[in-house]
Amino acid sequence: MNNNDLLRFWAANSIAGSMANSLHEQRMEMAEQLANITTEEELSVVVESFMSDDNAEGAYEYLNSRFNMEIIDAAQNQKDYVYSLETLLEMRREKYLPFYEKIGMPMPECLSSITADVLCEMLGVENLHIVDKAQNSEAVTKAGTILLVAVVVITIFAIISVV
Repeated sequence: MNNNDLLRFWAANSIAGSMANSLHEQRMEMAEQLANITTEEELSVVVESFMSDDNAEGAYEYLNSRFNMEIIDAAQNQKDYVYSLETLLEMRREKYLPFYEKIGMPMPECLSSITADVLCEMLGVENLHIVDKAQNSEAVTKAGTILLVAVVVITIFAIISVV
């Protein structure tokens, strides 16, 4: 193996290592962001568990707790979302409402009617009044995919050139 081959090998390893580190960091950031979001599947399982124990009150408290956690996270981390806080509140209501109906209890008035401005005031954070970026998220996803494909192609080329 001559010096050029060795340099190509190190370059390929460096690129691959850099990609792996970047992907790991992105994965960790996503996990951190999703920590306060309960999936509908998880809600369904937990509510069913409460209902099988004939504990509608426990399910009610659980739903209130999870709903609160999600909207507080949304208010505190508005800049990390592609939707405005107003839209996020509505999305959370739509997500949780069927579960309240399932246990035969209404969503608490304080949760069903809270506005983004009131929530932010209660938490002492500024309502950023973000314009929904959902339409732009497709473009961002496409750009990210193109970038990922380009990095993979470059890495493959670097590895092939070493061999």
